[in-house]
Amino acid sequence: MEKRKAKRGWTALLILSIIFITLGTLYIIVGAVVGSLAFNEDAVIFGYTFGGLGAVFLIVGGICLSLEIRKRRLINKLLHSGQYIMAEISEITMNYAVRVNFRHPYIVICRYQDMNGYVHTFRSRNLNFDPAPLLRDRMVRVYVEGDDFRHYYVDIDEVLPAVIAH
Repeated sequence: MEKRKAKRGWTALLILSIIFITLGTLYIIVGAVVGSLAFNEDAVIFGYTFGGLGAVFLIVGGICLSLEIRKRRLINKLLHSGQYIMAEISEITMNYAVRVNFRHPYIVICRYQDMNGYVHTFRSRNLNFDPAPLLRDRMVRVYVEGDDFRHYYVDIDEVLPAVIAH
């Protein structure tokens, strides 16, 4: 059986980490070149300052990248564990916390009621299109980590046809 991977795409955290790592590397290189070729004390201080700022950018970018990799590994671990619950799609709405090209992506909100009567709500990943007319089912798999519902993955791709953007 082929191992599936969760679709995450280009997240803001991934883009931010790439930008910070690139800037940090460039700043360190410029700082090292200016510091090594310096003829006076001001140029050496400028090189150290530039390199230090680059090191800070590089560290922040590395932290962001490690958080993104950790999130992706957790989602793939949940997907491969095979432990899921069936949740009912209760709402399809726009995610007003995010805006890309002046448009808000869609999210699917689903709910699950456990044996104790508690209702748990789960949110899907951001979708660039309205999935409402494409849904094949009102029930969706939500992969969870045991009884801890804080870590989950809504497998929205299972109830949607393959969408190819051009």
